[in-house]
Amino acid sequence: MISRRHLMLVSAIGAFAPRLAFAQASDAGALIAQFAQKGIVEILAARIANAEKQTRFRDLFKTYFDLPAIGRFVLGRYTRTIKPEELTTFTPLFEDVIVYTWSRRFSDYNGQTLKVGASTPDGDEGAIVKSTIVGNAGENYAVDWRLRKRPDGWKVVDVIVAGVSMAITYRNEYNTIIAQQGGFAGLVGQLQKQVGELKAAQPA
Repeated sequence: MISRRHLMLVSAIGAFAPRLAFAQASDAGALIAQFAQKGIVEILAARIANAEKQTRFRDLFKTYFDLPAIGRFVLGRYTRTIKPEELTTFTPLFEDVIVYTWSRRFSDYNGQTLKVGASTPDGDEGAIVKSTIVGNAGENYAVDWRLRKRPDGWKVVDVIVAGVSMAITYRNEYNTIIAQQGGFAGLVGQLQKQVGELKAAQPA
């Protein structure tokens, strides 16, 4: 028979769990604010060479994003069939695509600010952080950040800009390439070409 004390303990845990989840989600929001601050101060607004900005941008993404997990999600069902050496080839290429693509987008920075809003739990070990990019002319862009709790802290696993998921967009694109261009080798070839073009487009 369940004791009265046991029932009181279960009730207390149940009442505390939502508060704990929201506290953890709030921590995720603090991490996004930190990510934005470091990106603006140490990279976008810093008076450093473009090569150094690229290095710092890569370090920033690898610190705050779980790039290997995003890569596995992007590959979807193909992660069950590709060989370990193929995944080893894909991972650095995907990292390059992410870093070069987003660094080029952020190169248009002109004093915009990121306002971090509400954070809500997303499953047992996840959180969604809402934010808004505010432009100098008052224009606003909604950006949601999906994070997962890892042993070393919160990590971003997706960015949703104006309702469009970065991870799902890559997944749809890459799955189409694999299906239409000779399997996984076709995707690797496309990524190698894309990385070459992105590198060539980077500021000197």
